[in-house]
Amino acid sequence: MLETQAERLIERLKSACTYHRFDEPRVYAEYIRFLMRHDYDTMDEAIDLALEEESRNVPAISLISKKYHEINERPRRRADVQNQEYCAVCDNKGFVLMTKYIKNGDEQLPYQYVLYCPFCAVGRTHAFDGSQCKEKIPYKVPPLTKYFDDEGIEALREANLKRRKASENIVTRIDIGDLAIGRPMPNVPECETQDDFEEVPF
Repeated sequence: MLETQAERLIERLKSACTYHRFDEPRVYAEYIRFLMRHDYDTMDEAIDLALEEESRNVPAISLISKKYHEINERPRRRADVQNQEYCAVCDNKGFVLMTKYIKNGDEQLPYQYVLYCPFCAVGRTHAFDGSQCKEKIPYKVPPLTKYFDDEGIEALREANLKRRKASENIVTRIDIGDLAIGRPMPNVPECETQDDFEEVPF
């Protein structure tokens, strides 16, 4: 999660509990460091569970961590998992598609593979390690943090935010003429007088 999200969770803990020690810089820094290593949505839920057990004092990091892991061990259907907040790193998809080119004779063939986003709940559902299966297989879906450093992750975030802002600013313009039903009548001269039709045989 982002530092601003971690700060929001600490504000929740301050508001929910009677006693806290967040005024001490080292305590505050330790909670921030712990929270930032985890997913925001799951941690928000873990704090809810921890507060059910202890609401007078701020729950210890060990208790919040225990609740966090209990939530992660629950079986979940992928369709049920949604992000509470927009994830700018993966554009709310939960994964990033990467392309690399593999030489095949004289040709360079594109090969796409997936990296899951560890910064959001949807992304964590895409994590997969075949070596952990009952029947071990060599397939893995690694986190994007394995291939992107902090600068790369920030570049992804900025590109997605820029693209999202551009799509929100698109205004569809409709011509009033396009809304009219039927076709416009051509300009025709006014009808001739009855005298002009006297020689018509019918």
